[in-house]
Amino acid sequence: MLGGMNREPAWDRLLASLRTWAEVREVTGGVEVSFPGGAGALRTVEIVMTPEQWDELSEVVQFESPDSVKRRLLALEDDKPFLVCDSGVELIASSSHDLPPVTFAGFTPEPGGQWVATDETGNVVSRLADWSDNDD
Repeated sequence: MLGGMNREPAWDRLLASLRTWAEVREVTGGVEVSFPGGAGALRTVEIVMTPEQWDELSEVVQFESPDSVKRRLLALEDDKPFLVCDSGVELIASSSHDLPPVTFAGFTPEPGGQWVATDETGNVVSRLADWSDNDD
């Protein structure tokens, strides 16, 4: 077992949950999960994530749970043998150990646009505006 003595309790709960329905093996940088896939063939998916990132996802952000990981694993397309943690924010299906490239197909911001961050009630708490495509 990898990890050592300073393990996150949430990580241990994730591994215990995964082991109820799949074979689990800790590997450097994450965990391999093997389970019956389509037509009964054994499928192995690697979750590229540290115990600290899982703690962030499940305990702090509360975006993921062991049940949501199971659903994600079972729903992965055959060409996506990895779930990669995106900076403790979410798990992204990928064809490699790396996050897939981000594409903004057809997206071009309009001049004079702005990005805003809001609080839970919808109030703007931060604003980025007044940029241009011409950085002369």
